[in-house]
Amino acid sequence: MHPTRYARRRPLTGGLVLMAGLSAAAAGGQPPAPMPPLVSGQAQVDKTGALLVPLGGLVSYDPKLAKGDILQDVSVAQENVLAVRINPNDPSQLLLTGRTAGLTQLTLTVKDKAKVVLDVVVQPDLSLLRNLIRRTVPTAAVDVQPGVGNVIILSGYVSSPQDADLVARLAGSAVGNPNNVINAVQVGGGQQVQIDVVVAQVSRTELRNRGFDFAIPGSTGTFQSIVSGLITSPLGVNPPTITGAANIQFGLLRGPFFGALQALRSEGLAKFLSEPRVITQSGRPAFFRAGGQQAIISGTSGITGPGVQLVPFGTELEVVPIVYGNGQIWLEINPRISAVSQGLGIVVGGSNSPGFTEQQVRTAIMLESGQTYAIGGLIETSVQASATKVPVLGDLPYVGAGFSRISHQAVETELVILVTPRLVGPLNCDQAPKRLPGMETRSPDDYELFLENILEAPRGQRKVCVGRCYNAPWKCDPTAALFPCAGGVCTGPGPNGAGCAAPHGAVRHGPVVGGPIHPAHPAPAMPAPPAPAVLPPAVPPPAAPPADPAPAAGGMTAPTLPALPGGQPPAVVIPEAPRN
Repeated sequence: MHPTRYARRRPLTGGLVLMAGLSAAAAGGQPPAPMPPLVSGQAQVDKTGALLVPLGGLVSYDPKLAKGDILQDVSVAQENVLAVRINPNDPSQLLLTGRTAGLTQLTLTVKDKAKVVLDVVVQPDLSLLRNLIRRTVPTAAVDVQPGVGNVIILSGYVSSPQDADLVARLAGSAVGNPNNVINAVQVGGGQQVQIDVVVAQVSRTELRNRGFDFAIPGSTGTFQSIVSGLITSPLGVNPPTITGAANIQFGLLRGPFFGALQALRSEGLAKFLSEPRVITQSGRPAFFRAGGQQAIISGTSGITGPGVQLVPFGTELEVVPIVYGNGQIWLEINPRISAVSQGLGIVVGGSNSPGFTEQQVRTAIMLESGQTYAIGGLIETSVQASATKVPVLGDLPYVGAGFSRISHQAVETELVILVTPRLVGPLNCDQAPKRLPGMETRSPDDYELFLENILEAPRGQRKVCVGRCYNAPWKCDPTAALFPCAGGVCTGPGPNGAGCAAPHGAVRHGPVVGGPIHPAHPAPAMPAPPAPAVLPPAVPPPAAPPADPAPAAGGMTAPTLPALPGGQPPAVVIPEAPRN
């Protein structure tokens, strides 16, 4: 598009003539000309040096001409984007009006100088939005920049996700469409959340059964009581058949009497403990599963029979954490524990389809980092009792025990689900674990596998026997010192709880044969050298001349020392030679 030129040879003179005409019209009684629109301020300059003109607004621009310079021409590349005219109140300044959002160029021609070309960006007026964000969220450091068309870009940092959502909503209301907002605002502070969940369940079962059957066979008749189903032989069979449900059987050798008694008390205990953990970023969902998929019969039919559907089971954790600016954490959490149960299954067309046991809770809570909530719990008691007896005879005291059967079952279930969120950060290189599961052991060799029945051994070489002492594999583990055995239970009696004394100088155990002694079981202490012998001082004859020092015991020569006060020489200390 060709630039539009405003051919004004002497714009300053024309401005003066216009002002003089307006003064004359006012003096002649004519109504004054309408005032120009209100100027909102000076045009701002961005980082690239372009002039920023608000859309639909009016700003002034001072080209800062030197004294004596004459502005001869002003041209705009796109007239539909920007309108330019001289300020009637100050002819040295220009009035810029933004018509359409976009980019254009403004060319200024100064007499006897090179042309000045300026980039002008016409954008929506975002000053109101900036002031509104500054007043609404004073802790936020958000920068608002215009995009292409009616699009704005948000950047900077806020202290909480709630502030980020509020800033995005304010920007969406300013442009009229939330889709025209490019939100690059980041939430500061610790945003990595670790969620620890503990699911603990204890189930206790108590079952008490009592039943008594007897049979009195005879030559001409038989009298039996088979209410409990412990005797299953028909009439006339001698002796009767007793089932395996009877735990006490008795009979009379000289009399035709057989009895079967069932008096059982069964107790069962089942404990379940699951501790799933997952780490995610604030506002991001996380999912964790440890288990598998079980095939069950589905409603759809397959090629050779009924269809199959895979149902996941195991430990699952689904959570969405949001960290607030005050340090609290909002959690939407859904832990689920399921297991395959054949007792809850069904049989369809001769095919068994298993069932599932499940513990699940879905809730939303708010708590601080490190705090724990019991988000779910269950205390369930179930009692089932039944009595089967013969009328009249079964109601008789004591005697009715032979004509009745009683079963009593009580089941108690306790379940608790705990959740603890924590704000965490990544580990440094020196904080990373040195050994992971499976890295601290090695495969056994043939000797350890076939003769010692060891399935996995600590890493490093191992000496099986140290002298006459058996060196257990666990002693070679570097963590053996962390788990001491009180009273010598693991090692038995001996020096330092080692079980048996090792020869002097032998290596007891360690990661490498001949390496450092394990701190948990140090080698026996070396025998201390004997105390040095103190020899009595020899008193030489007074007239004898000094003789050469005689060699002392052990081949050592005692030097001549000066005498102590009193006329006696000092004692000579000669260490004893080490014993073999």
